[in-house]
Amino acid sequence: MDSNNNKLIDEFWKWFGQSELTYRRIFDSHETDLIDDILNKLIEIQEGLAVEFEKSNNIYVMTISADGVEDNFDIVQNIIDKSLAVKNWKFVAFRQPYGKDQINKLVISVGGHTLDPKEIMFFPIIEDEKLYIQIFSADITEDTKNKIGYGCLMLLDNIIGEYACVKKVDGYEYYNLTEATEFENELNPLTEIGKYLDSYYQLKE
Repeated sequence: MDSNNNKLIDEFWKWFGQSELTYRRIFDSHETDLIDDILNKLIEIQEGLAVEFEKSNNIYVMTISADGVEDNFDIVQNIIDKSLAVKNWKFVAFRQPYGKDQINKLVISVGGHTLDPKEIMFFPIIEDEKLYIQIFSADITEDTKNKIGYGCLMLLDNIIGEYACVKKVDGYEYYNLTEATEFENELNPLTEIGKYLDSYYQLKE
């Protein structure tokens, strides 16, 4: 992390601290166009970052994300580590996993396909001490693989969190469900991948 980045991060938090009342309007008045102001400030530090907002128990939560780009993980963490204490605000690094109830209701649409993680299956492959996850869906074809794959990564961000999605799995592969007929009884729904990762890493300790 060079000194210029640190200076830009300090300037970002000074600016935000002075402007935070304005950005409460993202929640209170649904002025979502204000999000672009924050994104433009973050771009000055590093391109490719994303930002998300929610309000919980009168606390305004701003999540800064690397948008799945591992090379940006360190700078996201540094931005959050240098955040100021701002009344009624909470600042979070990386998209966080949903709670169990939210995961069970989670469904997203990508490219005209509705993706339900309860119907998308996974199978782990371990090679040379590296963990790969094979993902199987009836919607995956050669033509849809990229779109469905991107959608599955969005689901995984919500199920296990952005950090685990990138750091705890060495790669993902995508297949049509028909390609798993020989071991279909060994597949598990994507909603269960958090449990699998917990078990896998406990065994490695």
